Amino acid sequence: MSRKYLLPGFALFGLLFALFMVYYGTLKPPTPKILFPPATPPYKHYVAGAGIVEAASEDISIGTPFNEIVTDVFVKVGERVKEGSPLFALETRTLLAEYEEIKEKREVAQIHYKDKEATLHLYQSLKDKRAVSENAYNQAFFAAESALKQVKELEASLEVIGTKIDRSIIRAPLDGQVLQINVRIGETVDVNPFDNKAHMLFGQTDRLHIRVEIDEDDAWRVKQGAHATAFVRGNSSLKTPLKFLYIEPFIVPKTALTGDNQERVDTRVLQIVYEIDKEEFPVYPGQLLDVYIQGLPANERY
Repeated sequence: MSRKYLLPGFALFGLLFALFMVYYGTLKPPTPKILFPPATPPYKHYVAGAGIVEAASEDISIGTPFNEIVTDVFVKVGERVKEGSPLFALETRTLLAEYEEIKEKREVAQIHYKDKEATLHLYQSLKDKRAVSENAYNQAFFAAESALKQVKELEASLEVIGTKIDRSIIRAPLDGQVLQINVRIGETVDVNPFDNKAHMLFGQTDRLHIRVEIDEDDAWRVKQGAHATAFVRGNSSLKTPLKFLYIEPFIVPKTALTGDNQERVDTRVLQIVYEIDKEEFPVYPGQLLDVYIQGLPANERY
C-alpha cells in the first residue's frame, strides 16, 4: 500500500520544492550598507579628473651610462639620501684593465716623444743651420709634433675611461628618497630607451604634488588658480584642499588610467599640477585620487 503513494509523494515534494525555489528567487537580497558613499563634489560647477600623486621633483627614473653588471646596491627602498650619495655600482674590471693598458701605452708614447723632442732641440741648438738639411729638420719637427699628439690622444683616452669609472657609481641627483629599486647585485643593467621600467625610482618627497588629467573637452572650463579638492578612493571621508601650482600648456595622451570599463584610452588631456599638504593628508607617490576642480558652467558661452 505504501508503494502506491510513493510516486505521488515524490511528485508533491518536487512541486513544493520548485515553488519554494521560485519564491526564494523573487526575494531581494538585503542592500549592503555603504561604509563610504561616493565623493560629493564640493563645488556647484566643477570638472572631475583622476590625479596621480608624484614627488615634488617629479618621479626621477635613475638610469645607467652604459651596459654593465651591478656589483653593489648601497640603498634600500624608502631610504632618504643626500645629493651625490651612491645608489648602486657597476662592474669596472674591464674599464680598469683598459685604463692600465692605455696608461702603459702613454708611458711608451712619452718616451718616444722625449726622444723626438731631443732630436729637434739638437737641430735647433746648432749655430750653423747648414749642418742639417731642411728636409731632416722638417722630419724631426713633424716627428716630435706627431709624438706629442699621440701622447695627448692617449691622455684624452685615459680621461674618458677615468670618467666612465667614476660614472660607474650611480649617485643621487638631488636630496630625496628612494621610491623603488629594480636592480639586484649580479643583474645586467642596460641603456634601453624603450624600457619603461626604471632601474631605480627617486624623488623629493618632503613635498608631494598631484598631477590631474582633465579631458580636453573640458579644458576650457578650468582657469589659472582654480580651487580643487582631492578624495581618497575607497574612503570619501578622506579629502583635502589642493594648492594650485601650474597648468602644463600642452595637451597630451591620457596616461593615468582608472580601470573603468567604459574609459577611453585614446583621450587627450590637459595636465594641472597641485600641491598636497603631506602632513595632513597621508598619501603615497603613485597613488590615484579623485579630484574635483572648480570650473566654469558646462553651458557657458563666450
